[in-house]
Amino acid sequence: MYRADLGILIGRWLHSLPPPELQGTYQAMLAAAQAHGNCRFWLLDLRRRPLAGPDLNEWFREQFSPQLAALLDGPLFTAYLAGPHQRIAAESAEMELHLRHAATLDSYPLFYDDESEAVAWLIEQQERAGVRAFKPTVRA
Repeated sequence: MYRADLGILIGRWLHSLPPPELQGTYQAMLAAAQAHGNCRFWLLDLRRRPLAGPDLNEWFREQFSPQLAALLDGPLFTAYLAGPHQRIAAESAEMELHLRHAATLDSYPLFYDDESEAVAWLIEQQERAGVRAFKPTVRA
C-alpha cells in the first residue's frame, strides 16, 4: 500500500508464507514502488510472520537487493517493524552481517518495534535525500 501523504510504501504480512510466495510479495513491492515514482522509502511490517530464513535471506541479499538502487534511482531506506518475539533474530550476528552488506548496496534497513518511530525515521531520510520539504503529522 502506498501512503501518498507520507511518500512511503507499506508492506504488511498477516501470516507466514513459504519463500517463493514471500519472494513474490517483495517483487510486488518493487513494482508498486516503481508505479509510485520509484518510491525508495519502505515500511515493512514483519510482526505477524517470522523473520526470513537462510534461503530467503540469501535470495534477498544476492539477487533482490543488488538491483533495487539502480531500479529505483537511488538508495532504498527500509524500516522493518519487528515484534518482541523477533528480537533475537533481529539482533543476531547473521542479521548484523546482512545489514552491513545491505549498506554496500545502497540499501539502508533499520529495525523498529514502534511504527510511529519507524515512519519518523523514513520521513527524516526523505528530508535528508531532498525529496520532502515539509514534515507531515505522523499518524501510523
